[in-house]
Amino acid sequence: MNNDAKVWLSGRKRGDGKTTWRLRWSTADGRTKCRSIGTDRKRAEHERAKLAVELERGLWQDTKRIGWGEFVAEHVGRIPDGANRVDAERTLRMFGEVCRPSGPRAVSYRMLESFREHLREKGNSVATRNKRFRYLRAALRQAVRRGYVTRTPMDGWAFEREEQQIPRALTADEKGKLLGACPSHQWRTFVFVALTTGCRRGELLGLTWDRVDFVNQRIVVTGTKAHRDRVQPLSAQAVAMLRELQAATLKDGGPFLSVGTESSIVHKYRAIVKRAGIVECTIHDLRRTFCTDLARLGVNQLIVQRLAGHSTAAVTAKYYQAVDDGMKRDAVAKLAGNAG
Repeated sequence: MNNDAKVWLSGRKRGDGKTTWRLRWSTADGRTKCRSIGTDRKRAEHERAKLAVELERGLWQDTKRIGWGEFVAEHVGRIPDGANRVDAERTLRMFGEVCRPSGPRAVSYRMLESFREHLREKGNSVATRNKRFRYLRAALRQAVRRGYVTRTPMDGWAFEREEQQIPRALTADEKGKLLGACPSHQWRTFVFVALTTGCRRGELLGLTWDRVDFVNQRIVVTGTKAHRDRVQPLSAQAVAMLRELQAATLKDGGPFLSVGTESSIVHKYRAIVKRAGIVECTIHDLRRTFCTDLARLGVNQLIVQRLAGHSTAAVTAKYYQAVDDGMKRDAVAKLAGNAG
């Protein structure tokens, strides 16, 4: 325990009239350390008091130094292959190019604000901006756990409010056109299984034949977003299509392992949608269609949540809200017809 621990708080006026606050303290080995806090005096005082307690109780630990590029490579290297890994790396490298932090320790609240403004100027939607910042928050939280920083400036970050949108769900006619536009049986099976199981893109691409149970008509889904395997029932037609596909893809190890990577498959799918002549839809919209169809059929919301592998009921509820809104519009239309 260090009973002589002292922490000094100093301020420096900036050109815009605001004051930037810095902490300065001495370590047990006699070194002087300093850290910039920002312009919030109240927060600076809180950090000073917190640091003083840590020093007094011997709980303070020095942070490790690492450059931004090295940190990004290390962080991304720990993320499993897939779309999340690609998007996370793209976001972190973009942040590095725009804000030029020397390392995780240099990331400041002002940099985060500058990055958000950069994304706005690029025309990124609110949903895309929030997604970028979720990747940043995850990376900075890992930086804390690995001892590169003591705290992250994203603590308490206010994400932008996203307007609720009605999930894109394909009509029966659109489903038929999409399946008809598929260039191969493998692609038709991929689309059909996605529509009738609600599996995510990565879950289907990672499906192996040893996890396909033809006898009990089900598959075991691994690599899920919730990090929990789940058993997904198959329709009789899906089983028949997979059986037909097995002979051609048995050597691959799985029905869709040869379709492509999570990123390359998107371009191939867009070509199919264009050939089908339907309104633009993503691979994830096949999953949204699955959930919406079940909601329209009146399937219990808890069952839909389990089938879709949603982590919370709130995610599932939006599909029921969309169906409910449609029923309300139909009711008003009927009322207007009777009034005439």
